[in-house]
Amino acid sequence: MPPILELVAPITWMVMSRDVSHAVRVADQPVVVAALILDVDTGLIRGLSVAEDVRGALAQAVESALNKPAGSLPPGRPQRILAAVGLGDLVAAELGRRPGLNLIPPVDEILPGAEAEDIFDCFVGSMAGRRQPTDPPSPADWKLLFDQVQTYAEAAPWRRWADDIDFVVDVVLDGEPRRVKAVVMGNAGIQPGLALFPGEVVEADLEHRDPAMPWSYDPETLACTLDDPDDVPVEFRARAIRYGWPQTAHLVPSFFGVDEEGGRDFSTADARLFSVVTAAVLAHDRRHRRPSPQPSTPTEGHVAIPDPRSARYSVLHQKRPG
Repeated sequence: MPPILELVAPITWMVMSRDVSHAVRVADQPVVVAALILDVDTGLIRGLSVAEDVRGALAQAVESALNKPAGSLPPGRPQRILAAVGLGDLVAAELGRRPGLNLIPPVDEILPGAEAEDIFDCFVGSMAGRRQPTDPPSPADWKLLFDQVQTYAEAAPWRRWADDIDFVVDVVLDGEPRRVKAVVMGNAGIQPGLALFPGEVVEADLEHRDPAMPWSYDPETLACTLDDPDDVPVEFRARAIRYGWPQTAHLVPSFFGVDEEGGRDFSTADARLFSVVTAAVLAHDRRHRRPSPQPSTPTEGHVAIPDPRSARYSVLHQKRPG
């Protein structure tokens, strides 16, 4: 019986680099550059590093990718390399200095896709101290979320709704019923945005909250604040623009969730729930352009979410007691 030949899939790298000086501080090093090498077929990390310049970061990332990948993949030399625009010659030169690599694979410069950029965002967020979810949103989930929040920002419902009005939203998402209370932020002079609270009671008194004091969020709270572009991390604004946010907009969204361990970035489930609730609030706002503090009749509707699926919502508003 002839020997069975094991077919090994060719390895393709995606090489990216960013200035992450805003997220990482190194003593006596004013500039910090990160390099990231992804396995194209799996999206797993093969190499990552930070250094004071692009060459140094690439050198360490290439060394890791060839001999000790940062992820769960085995070591191996690439058969093809995709590099972000401007990195092709640097990557080729770095590989040329490696002993034993007599044949340098082709290096093609491309614009990295949204998924690759999102992975880099998670890497930077982790370095900046923001906890990352195990299931970050897909590009389709991010697109849905940014589309809904852009519509919200343009509608500016905080001009009509006071912070002591709760939107009670019943959602059926992925077959699971949920009830949350949403509060439109901004009417009382605090930062505009939208906050989602679990359960039946909104614990935070947004109307009388001291803006100078930290806000204590309960677990399962989700929030989006609309910020000055100069006041948010670079990757927040870049991601927003990547998913269609106007480059000239004077506000940019920042998203965060809360669990038992504290604050964290949005997961897939967070992004989908927030998208559906934002759509519900907008639909109810369109029905009640002159809001009344009296309890309302429900507004109902559907939202298409990725996979493909749809989610149902029913929302009404009521003035918070007390």
